[in-house]
Amino acid sequence: MIPMRIMNLIKLLVAAAVLASAGSAAARSSDYSQPVNVVSAEQLADLKTNTIIFAGDVVATQGSMEIKADKIEVKRGSDGKLDSVTAYGKPVTFRQILDNGKPIHTRSARLSYLPRRSLVVLSGKATIWQDESSMSGERIEYNIQTQKMKANNATSQGGRVSSTFVPAELNNAGAAHEE
Repeated sequence: MIPMRIMNLIKLLVAAAVLASAGSAAARSSDYSQPVNVVSAEQLADLKTNTIIFAGDVVATQGSMEIKADKIEVKRGSDGKLDSVTAYGKPVTFRQILDNGKPIHTRSARLSYLPRRSLVVLSGKATIWQDESSMSGERIEYNIQTQKMKANNATSQGGRVSSTFVPAELNNAGAAHEE
């Protein structure tokens, strides 16, 4: 049985992933009232360093949200507040069904949530996609507070970011948000 404070930290991980990937799309609001489930080969807690590690084929779910990673590390500061949640994998994947009924996906080598900076970072061959529209780069950052997204690519990889937008999908997305 996972202690309630650990469950709350995992909820923040899942919520962070949604914010990173959803952009302006509306995340399925009912997901947040669902229980969080984490399955892994190992679950380790270091109470001295306020660190919790889930390792080995980690799958974290809440409602329609799902994160798959090799390892998820949750760190709290000495003040008891969440410092960071970092998922590592080959790759880390995230999936959620949005309120408009469409799934959104991300894939990266690392997904980091830094709540004190209101920042979610996908790094290492990062990609976000929905249907045929996508954004790819070495690093994609999403500021939760300002709702701004920034993608970049390492100079050694050509320094380019790739985005594909399908006009029909943009029109459908807009219609789903009109009332």
